Amino acid sequence: MISNSENETIFCNLQAGEKDQIHEVVNESMRLGGARAGVMVKDGTKVYGFTNNKDYILSSQKFRTALSVIMDSAVTIGEVIAVSRQAVNKSTSRLLHNLTSLNAHNIQEIYSLLPQEMLAKRTSGQVRLVEDLVSKQMRDTALALLRIAKNNAAMKTEFSVFNKLFDSNPKLQRKSHNVHKVLMNVFYIFFADFTDKDVKVEVECEGIQMAYFDYESIHVALFQIIENAVKYIQPKTDLSVCIYELADEIVIDFKMISLQITSGERKLIFDEGFSGTYSEKTGKSGSGIGLSRAKDILLLNSASIEVDFDSSTQHTLLGVPYQNNTFLIRLPRKK
Repeated sequence: MISNSENETIFCNLQAGEKDQIHEVVNESMRLGGARAGVMVKDGTKVYGFTNNKDYILSSQKFRTALSVIMDSAVTIGEVIAVSRQAVNKSTSRLLHNLTSLNAHNIQEIYSLLPQEMLAKRTSGQVRLVEDLVSKQMRDTALALLRIAKNNAAMKTEFSVFNKLFDSNPKLQRKSHNVHKVLMNVFYIFFADFTDKDVKVEVECEGIQMAYFDYESIHVALFQIIENAVKYIQPKTDLSVCIYELADEIVIDFKMISLQITSGERKLIFDEGFSGTYSEKTGKSGSGIGLSRAKDILLLNSASIEVDFDSSTQHTLLGVPYQNNTFLIRLPRKK
């Protein structure tokens, strides 16, 4: 066990019985029952050690040397643990923030159709009231339900990302899947968003293409990629998606006219925290984790993503630079 000058435990892997005996440990090396134990103190840092190893039990010097090495590394160990704990806390905070935000959006969607004050005033007849309100707002209700479905899918995505990327041994259930069906299961969530931008989506597939992957995680990756397309595609254009076979892999080819990507951003675009120059200038940049998540999840499935672009097609619309961009996802076929 290692504690700092504030007597805060920064690391401990002692057994319950060993913790109960700590008050008995007063020397750097001593026999304690059938084990050896010791304590060292330096500049406020304290290290307790217990062992059942025969070599250390028989040699007090070996035990002191081992404990001394741990003591000399205690500060570094504490710093590593602090950085690791900070990373975990950051991921957890991000998850809670995103879930809270999505839940708030869903609540807003419901109350935009069904005012909270109106429902609160009715102690009975609420079902009839809701029926009347919905019948008078059929289109608004349909759009709200689609947005709620999208937000719920996004919430599921947040949980999946947390479970897959922050688990040291993520559980992947790899099977053969029809790529077109999986892709369309994600696309339907965003059709209303593309319609709002007057974007026509065309999906073509050369026959029935089967790829080998974990459905839940690839669903998350596709969600992030399509969400990115919705955000940056030029309004009143087409999103062309083609699924085809190449060697021993299945390729999903997303072609679109979207926000300009500079040559220097080609590799950085998949790095966590990175936002493109024009993404930031147009105020569309987020936290820079969408494509990074997609890349990491694809890697878990022995898949990959890359981007290509044609700078000669660069043009400006309302002061915003656009160009032809292509995102390629490569999925493995069953071995």
